[in-house]
Amino acid sequence: LENGEQQQHALVKRAEDEREDIFKRYELGLDPNNVVDSWENPTFEIYHITDKYGFMHDSRLPSSRDSQEVQRTKIELERDKKWVKMLNHWPPPQDKLHKRVYKGIPDRMRWPAWKQLLNVQHSMDTNVGVYARMLQLAKENATETRQIDADVNRQFRDNLAYRERYSVKQCSLFNVLNAYSIYNSELGYCQGMACVAGVLLLYMQEEEAFWALNTLITDRKYGMHGLFIEGFPKLTRFIEHHDRILSKIMRKLHKHFIKHNVDALLYAIKWFFVVFVERVPFSLSLRVWDTFLLDGDRVILAMAITILYLHKDELLRLKDMDGIIEYLQVKLHKNFGYNDDDAIQALERVMKKLKDLKLDVPPPAKSNEFPTRQLGVFVEADGEKKTGRRRDYTDTEKQVLTDVISRWTICDYNRCDCKYSLIRFYAPYRQEQNAIEVQSTVSYETSECATGDAYSMKTYQSMTSLATSPAISSNSLYSNGFVITGPEDSRSQSVNNLNYSTWHHMHQLTPAESLPNGRGKRHSFSSDSDSRNRLDLDMALEALQSQQLHLHHQTTVSPPAPPAHGAVRIIVQNGKGG
Repeated sequence: LENGEQQQHALVKRAEDEREDIFKRYELGLDPNNVVDSWENPTFEIYHITDKYGFMHDSRLPSSRDSQEVQRTKIELERDKKWVKMLNHWPPPQDKLHKRVYKGIPDRMRWPAWKQLLNVQHSMDTNVGVYARMLQLAKENATETRQIDADVNRQFRDNLAYRERYSVKQCSLFNVLNAYSIYNSELGYCQGMACVAGVLLLYMQEEEAFWALNTLITDRKYGMHGLFIEGFPKLTRFIEHHDRILSKIMRKLHKHFIKHNVDALLYAIKWFFVVFVERVPFSLSLRVWDTFLLDGDRVILAMAITILYLHKDELLRLKDMDGIIEYLQVKLHKNFGYNDDDAIQALERVMKKLKDLKLDVPPPAKSNEFPTRQLGVFVEADGEKKTGRRRDYTDTEKQVLTDVISRWTICDYNRCDCKYSLIRFYAPYRQEQNAIEVQSTVSYETSECATGDAYSMKTYQSMTSLATSPAISSNSLYSNGFVITGPEDSRSQSVNNLNYSTWHHMHQLTPAESLPNGRGKRHSFSSDSDSRNRLDLDMALEALQSQQLHLHHQTTVSPPAPPAHGAVRIIVQNGKGG
């Protein structure tokens, strides 16, 4: 017993020393005595490849501005004057504020405008000294410091503000996240918070960003606590409502996604967690943030539908899951295909239509989406957290794991410290739900099954992680509950590439029923009328209104039972029945 206590004390001391060393490096900042590895500070050409937001690009920017950019600059300067006047007479009439926000907050005005929309100054005035106290407590007691340090080192590294290791903004981001892990002890730290705080710090000072982050997490208008807390209850609620909307107003695209096994979890997670940052061009994501800060989280659902609607024709032309996911996660970030004004105007129209149909708001949130502990009260961590040991699964995670194992055979994976690891359990369950929808819309015929190689995973190996920037360890869980990295000789595997022999053994299916490579039953979608498939958004919404269709919110969804003996189980391999 005495040896065990000594070992525990030694582990706690080692963790404390590590935390102290990390904090010292951030306190030194850009001091020449602060040793930085050469790989952490790549070179760059400031004057050739940096845009107005500070982000660098692979290709050189034009040496001169075209006439359209000159005109946009003039318009923005005129809007600057209007915003200065409006901010001096805050709050303005709601319709006037709405109109100007949806036209776009001028970049120079985002600092004061965002502070007003998030009521930052009031938070600072009523909590004098709290941030400094939380930061000091973090220096002495934070248990998330090592993970935060790793995430700060890879957040927005293509932006001048975060490019240099231990730069002012890197130090501010590190401090904000550590202090907030103490302030909101129930939530602690989750990786998506680094991106959210990073965006805020591009326009705010350190303490301002801390209180802005707190508003986004705790205010019911934004409710990000439910996105980052264990179990992701708000993510579940939003994904389900997103599917409902898609099935009602874009039926053809919804069926296309089901056919190719494209679950919303594969493309919408980062949309919801960090409000479209790193999934659309940064200038457009800022415009979405403007509207999000004004109108709250219903903007996120509407923007997700807007993106799919604007690009539905191209998505319908893509005939495999790799292509669809790459288009939504990678290509739209590089080239959205619409200018920012057109995209936000489309968003505004979609929000109005969804409100008319009473689809703009998801089912009510449950109590677990909001903090239950008092904020700002220090809670000492237990022994395991202090030593940095990996914790065991919580009861919630164990239950989800049990539900999934009863339905899927999952390949081995390495454990990930990040709370997003829960999604590796949730994604297969969602795919089971999609299989039920397929069964209600497919017809079966006996024929030779088209076969081919398993999914090409090159797309997913190049994708960014769930809520951090692209640089991430190769031995970790990747973005969307789909790619799992493991040993060096098996770097990525698909949840869908299941072990057929194990499934066959577990359920005692005959070879014909287990549908191995070759012959079996194939599914094809029963064709709807061409007129329904060609409905555009407005026509679809009008049709819904005339039919007076209403969503019936379900508070719980019971997992489907495993297939009965002799039943045919469809497993999609490469976008075709198998």
